[in-house]
Amino acid sequence: MIKTETTIGAILDALCDYFDDELERQQNVLVVCRAIGRAARAQDTEYLEAKTEALQLLLREAVAAEKVRLELVGDVVDWYQLPEDEQTLSGLITQVPMPWEQRMREFQVLMRATLESTRRLVRENNQVMKRSMSVLNRTLSAMALCQPESHGNYNEQGGDISRMKSTPTLIDQRG
Repeated sequence: MIKTETTIGAILDALCDYFDDELERQQNVLVVCRAIGRAARAQDTEYLEAKTEALQLLLREAVAAEKVRLELVGDVVDWYQLPEDEQTLSGLITQVPMPWEQRMREFQVLMRATLESTRRLVRENNQVMKRSMSVLNRTLSAMALCQPESHGNYNEQGGDISRMKSTPTLIDQRG
């Protein structure tokens, strides 16, 4: 297809609309990550699971939308004959005329801020969840030490003979 000024304008409009959609999606990812952090701190596993599913849906949408972005950017790169090292958003911004330059600049600023906030939040959530997993693992290990050993040994009444691997010292000390 031969591209004209009119068609490149329509392509730039579509690309900017795509950027608007992607920014909204990434802002939603940030909101969901905040909710995940609150759920992890509150140890609300049902809410955590629901928000994790929502996050997965948003990420699947982003991956699916990537094909559209690549096609649109490819058309713009071809139109402006951008060298490979300038095939970035910053490179596009320097080439496209107004009003698309302004729209892309605003997208770039807002997207950078959103992604940085999301990165920070994901790191914080990761630390909270690692601490929670550590406590959970220590608890499970302690419980395993107190689990009765049973190997199918029965007493004369047919009851299971159970022995503790470790007896609670608090009971021993206080009688």
